[in-house]
Amino acid sequence: MIDELDKAAYAYARRRKIFMEEGLCDEQASDLADAMFERDQDIGDDRRVCFECQNYENKRCNSILDKLGRPTMPLRFVLQRCDYFQLKGKK
Repeated sequence: MIDELDKAAYAYARRRKIFMEEGLCDEQASDLADAMFERDQDIGDDRRVCFECQNYENKRCNSILDKLGRPTMPLRFVLQRCDYFQLKGKK
């Protein structure tokens, strides 16, 4: 149980730090990290943020293209469902 709590605390801190580095204020970063923690506890919740996706590069989504075929700017701070989502680190 403690190992699981340590993992959850580490994930929360890492996410919060990344979100702040990407431009969210402390409160917004904490709120999103909290929402992701709650999502992780609910095995039926399949929402993701773009940071978790291997298609997310240079603040762009390489799978969802605009009308001219260019990568789009995703809703990167929003928990959402995406048909193109591929978890980073998995092939």
